[in-house]
Amino acid sequence: MKKRLLQPLLPWRCVGWSDLTLNFFVVASSGGADYASPDGWVVDGAEALIELILHLGDVSFSVHLLARNEADASVTLCRVSGLWQEVQAKDADVVRYWYSTDDGEPRPCSPIAAGRCVERAKLISILSFENR
Repeated sequence: MKKRLLQPLLPWRCVGWSDLTLNFFVVASSGGADYASPDGWVVDGAEALIELILHLGDVSFSVHLLARNEADASVTLCRVSGLWQEVQAKDADVVRYWYSTDDGEPRPCSPIAAGRCVERAKLISILSFENR
């Protein structure tokens, strides 16, 4: 039986994603001296994006949205400028997040919410990615 040598910190060669939640691609700015750190992260949903941003600290990065266009099933990658949270009633137990792109128009992070939204909810800005 051959003994396998494990190599630490190997990047994944394949990452799967689905349209059930929004997928964000966080790209670290070049110029860092830490070659052991990843160049970027694929993040599933707004909560995971917030958690990663808090973990990154002083690292410079940009955030992009990885999504499928419903009209023709094409995949788009666009820059995200901010993350927003709906102002909810005090008894609401579900936090709903929105994102904005370079056009400045907030959109819901939930595909279900996007289909039912007739008018934009009252929002508060929680993260801005414009000067990162």
